[in-house]
Amino acid sequence: MSASCCSFYSATGGLFMAFVTVMLTTQPTYITGIHDYDAARSSALGAMMAFGVTFAISAFILVKNRKISEGGGVGVGGASAGEVDYDDRLNIDLRRNYGEKKVYGSVATDSY
Repeated sequence: MSASCCSFYSATGGLFMAFVTVMLTTQPTYITGIHDYDAARSSALGAMMAFGVTFAISAFILVKNRKISEGGGVGVGGASAGEVDYDDRLNIDLRRNYGEKKVYGSVATDSY
């Protein structure tokens, strides 16, 4: 899910930076408050390239995950297609690490 969110965000950011680059190239007088248009244009172009690289990485991860889920192969860290490997993701699984019905600080987990 995070790769699809990242790809959407980077595609949107890339399109916006492309718009800003075109505006700074063709009609820079409509964007006020900029003293150095060449520096602003190069910054917008650099940001657009960074969004493009992020989109390419996200698309690669999406394709790789789709191939793993369709093929039933083994994912990163030895997890098969249907199971989640919490060791390779930066998630904290309190039940697995500390057991159930333990007291964390002054609040018991079964008091909900």
